[in-house]
Amino acid sequence: MAVAMEENENPVKFEKLFKVTPEMIDENKHMNNVWAVQWVQDISIAHSDSVGATDVMYQLGCGWMIHTQFVEYKNQAFLGDEIRGTTWVASYSKVMSVRKCRFERVSDGKVVFESETQWVLMDMKKGRPFAIPQEIKDRFQVK
Repeated sequence: MAVAMEENENPVKFEKLFKVTPEMIDENKHMNNVWAVQWVQDISIAHSDSVGATDVMYQLGCGWMIHTQFVEYKNQAFLGDEIRGTTWVASYSKVMSVRKCRFERVSDGKVVFESETQWVLMDMKKGRPFAIPQEIKDRFQVK
């Protein structure tokens, strides 16, 4: 079932630097893809924290849960690479938001991977979707 989503015309972008460390390297001598998913979560939480949305969610008893996630791997990352992540809320509906992320190697600007994640805001006590309050939308400049 398709959900009507509204585009966020003026998204607040957030950047965070990551570094590829030894425990992230797999038998192919590059960063294991599982770390990409971890970084998407890490940058999403950091963005929410930076605008005060995480505190608002805790006060309301709600939290984001992943509904769908698409990751496109474009280039490999290697030990010691510094990666710049950028994220923003691209669109939203009553209870869902789509967050996009782009991760680029700092040394050459090549995109390592991009993601699009559909998050559902949930009432943590009831385990049911929770309408996104305007107070949270305002933190990300979602109109």
